[in-house]
Amino acid sequence: MGDDVTLRRWSRDDLAGMVALINARVATKGEGEFATVASMAEQYDHLRNCDPDTDIVVAVDASGDIVGYSRVFWLDVDDGHRGYYVAFEARDDVGGLTEAMFDWGLERATQVAATHDHPDRRLDAWANEGTPRARLVEARGFEPYAWSAFMVRPHFDDIPPAPLPDGLEVRPVEPDHWRRIWEADITAFRDHRFYVEQTETDWERFIDEAKQGTELWQVAWDGDDVAGQVRTRFNDEEIARLGRRRAWTEDISTRRDWRGRGVASALIAGSLRQLAEMGFDEAALGVDLDNPTGALGVYERLGYRSVLRQAQYHRRIT
Repeated sequence: MGDDVTLRRWSRDDLAGMVALINARVATKGEGEFATVASMAEQYDHLRNCDPDTDIVVAVDASGDIVGYSRVFWLDVDDGHRGYYVAFEARDDVGGLTEAMFDWGLERATQVAATHDHPDRRLDAWANEGTPRARLVEARGFEPYAWSAFMVRPHFDDIPPAPLPDGLEVRPVEPDHWRRIWEADITAFRDHRFYVEQTETDWERFIDEAKQGTELWQVAWDGDDVAGQVRTRFNDEEIARLGRRRAWTEDISTRRDWRGRGVASALIAGSLRQLAEMGFDEAALGVDLDNPTGALGVYERLGYRSVLRQAQYHRRIT
């Protein structure tokens, strides 16, 4: 790390600089979703098991510009292990900074874990496959254990009809629906691997998400109960950088008793038709490649294609 780079404590005013780091990586290294200050604030205004005074560090250069950061937090995963996560970014043109940000996170996560009495503690980090970041993580003794992909539907031609099953209907989302939509999403994901139980802090984060706009959300109702959902979103900065209008058909879930009946396909197809009518050019999403509901096949049949693979890594703490 260069002599003109210093580390300091994080403040909320740093979000814009952190977003710029993320978006520079996405723009230069391949696919992925661009960040916004609002999307980052959803996380940093509602931190779980992370003390911003001790568990976040920011790297700045001589002019005061943010050139890197690292954040550590921990979560209890439903398979019984406690994960200590290192989220970090750094500018490539600052020599040794990427390594320094990751190593700071590893050291801090290990310190936090040392204060916990838990039988299965694991350090956790992610990287796009085949990148210098992946090689760095592997060089620190991490092993990949889970894979995901970004997928893109590059046009809105040939959207399948995919009607909703009888008994369901899509309704405009109202604020008094938000809690039921959030709770339905939690219930749907409880049988997915690496599920982390949600808290009221996560509910507050969901509220911030909903306040950014629910007009593109597709929510299927079974009477007063939510049967499935797709919470589509977009951001203007990403559109400007890409030079085309992309939206993200994300946060896709189906209640277990409605699975296998085409609910997700119908909601995604409905979202694609809505996006086409609004003049969007393409749609994207992220998928767990070991999703227990066969999501990858659903998305491929709807015209999405994988454009980037990402690996999640862990290393046991002894």
